[in-house]
Amino acid sequence: MNNNTATAQLNELAESKDDENQEPTFGEKMLTWRESVGLTRKELARKLNVSLTAVKNWETGHSTPKLTKYSEIAKVLSITVKEMGLDENLDLTKIGDRIKYARLLRGMSIEAFSYEFGFAIQTVKSWESHTAEVSEPSLGRISRALDIPANFFDMAINPEQVLANIA
Repeated sequence: MNNNTATAQLNELAESKDDENQEPTFGEKMLTWRESVGLTRKELARKLNVSLTAVKNWETGHSTPKLTKYSEIAKVLSITVKEMGLDENLDLTKIGDRIKYARLLRGMSIEAFSYEFGFAIQTVKSWESHTAEVSEPSLGRISRALDIPANFFDMAINPEQVLANIA
């Protein structure tokens, strides 16, 4: 199965759920994505270095992956993190949420990001919780560190367009 098949299956699932006014759950989508690339749960677990139980729990809705796993899952399943709904709870009109989104796109925890690129953990948390201003030089460092175009952090530009150009 390919990505077009997975999209068609998800559309069918969504249509069947329309009768109940429900979107497919993350678990249902996860199952469809996994099957579309022809992987068993065990194979997916092995590729992601997680337990078989973790994959089963994701697909049955008992849990969801850590946000830092999203980019790895997306890569293995040949989808984008956007398709996984990574940005659903983020307000991309706020710079802190754009920073968080860029960090998550790279599959990094706050701790890993801070350590690897020399930012204080509390500083990154303050930016992402909108309690501290982010300087232009810091945005430049973040952009370079995460390999995200600098204009992603330009609040006058739609971040989705920037990401579409690098995907």
